[in-house]
Amino acid sequence: MGKWIKIIAFVVLLMSVGTVNVYAYDVAALKPFNDLQEGDWSEASVYLLSSLGVIEGYSDGSFRPDEQLTREAFIKLLTSAHKLGAPAEPSLTLTDVTGDRWSYPYIQAAYSLGWLDHMVENGQFHPERAITREEVAAAAGRSLLAGLDEQERKAWLESGWLHEQAARGFADQAQFRPDTAPYAYYAMNRGIMEGDETGFRPGDELTRKEAAAIIHRLTDRLQSGQPVSVTGFYAIRSYSNMDKLAMVDHAVFGWSHLEYSGEGSASLNTAETEYRIPEGWKEALDTAGSHRISKDLMVFYNDGPMLAKFLQDERAVEAFYESALNVLSDPQYGFTGLLIDFEGLKGEESREPFVRFIQGLKDKLGSYSLKVAVPPTYYYSGYDLAEIGRISDAVVLMAYDYTDRSQRLPSAPLPLVNDTVRQALQSIPAEKLILGISKQANQWVSTSAGTEYYSPAVELVEERLKQPGIQAKLANPYYVKQLLYSDDRGSHELWYEDTDSIGAKIWLAKYYGLQGVSLWHMGNFTDRDWAMLEAATR
Repeated sequence: MGKWIKIIAFVVLLMSVGTVNVYAYDVAALKPFNDLQEGDWSEASVYLLSSLGVIEGYSDGSFRPDEQLTREAFIKLLTSAHKLGAPAEPSLTLTDVTGDRWSYPYIQAAYSLGWLDHMVENGQFHPERAITREEVAAAAGRSLLAGLDEQERKAWLESGWLHEQAARGFADQAQFRPDTAPYAYYAMNRGIMEGDETGFRPGDELTRKEAAAIIHRLTDRLQSGQPVSVTGFYAIRSYSNMDKLAMVDHAVFGWSHLEYSGEGSASLNTAETEYRIPEGWKEALDTAGSHRISKDLMVFYNDGPMLAKFLQDERAVEAFYESALNVLSDPQYGFTGLLIDFEGLKGEESREPFVRFIQGLKDKLGSYSLKVAVPPTYYYSGYDLAEIGRISDAVVLMAYDYTDRSQRLPSAPLPLVNDTVRQALQSIPAEKLILGISKQANQWVSTSAGTEYYSPAVELVEERLKQPGIQAKLANPYYVKQLLYSDDRGSHELWYEDTDSIGAKIWLAKYYGLQGVSLWHMGNFTDRDWAMLEAATR
């Protein structure tokens, strides 16, 4: 099988759109499967798992949802859900699974844990044999039972499964093998598999789309109860959601920016532009303080060429350090740390100066915390993720703004977010990495004169969703809400980071065991978003 999506195939090409330079991805490869019907019951599971690279399609763009799944293919999915690596010491004694087989490491990992005992006959696994529902349920059940303590596991295997069997009352329950039934019923008990009006159908062979749904449920089960920290950016227009500070673990106040004009002079500006300390600031800080959450001050700057010059200007850097510490130490604010959001470093020559700047700042902060926001590094090469991760207390990965205006790519398609996270994890420990989520919309309006691009406000999109004549769907493989409509301005295509797509990104953060997620910015998130966030992160 070939990967269905070639998200690494980036084109290093700058296109000028208005005043914004953007870079293009191989958007043509980001297509839905050509044989998975829209609205199919398995659609969400297939695309969520394919965005992670857990399941794959074929080189012709198909998924072949109703094709039978082999044993070895399912075991790959099972071990991926558990994020297992191969054992340090090879332990396979199966005569039909040799070290040169593509599935060897997955089968080796599962076999070493005893998950495949019911599928081994006379020292053979028969990896290419179609797997049955009974075999799938037993393997999933064994993997979940391994997470129980010995007493709980013993109680289930001795009598617990019998109660489950009686409660299910499948007409075909006699078809289960005695050695698989206790494990298969545990998978049912945990909601991983179900039967239907005809029974469980133990001997039926599993299809690829059934496997996707099962692995999706298993992944959800493994993540259940796993807390995820939430960092809320209180910035720009967030006053309306001030009460939601009670729902975040860390608050970052976007109230300052780097002021640099060259010649050895720089400061922390808190009085100008939209990144300034606003009127009524004390109420917001007091609210955060009443909930005993950290209160970091964000320092913003996005002029890449000037930023590169600043980092080389030692006197200006020292002046900035002094200015920042003066604000941090001002008792009227009670800030607990800094978050540096310096954007636009394209060249590798900025990597060492930026690391030097971060290290110098960390050395001067003392008990104050230091967080650093970084963009995806495909195009912005001036960020040494390994060193930034080593020095800082946490790293916010701004996995958004992938927008390709010429090809109508939205801000944060899930496959590209996943690819960015996986790349960052090669350099930054998961416990230090925070997945940045930006709630925004991207809109293209086509008329007889051409196409124009807009970035509409969230409240306007929410109002538009209430209007008649809107075609709205969670579009795959992006896993972002798509709105289509026409009016007297022309034909509109709008991509929107709605509650469902935000939920998928939280799910992704939990899958990788990240420290948490961040919300840019708090004012944009709706009541429905906040309700989902509370349920998904606690």
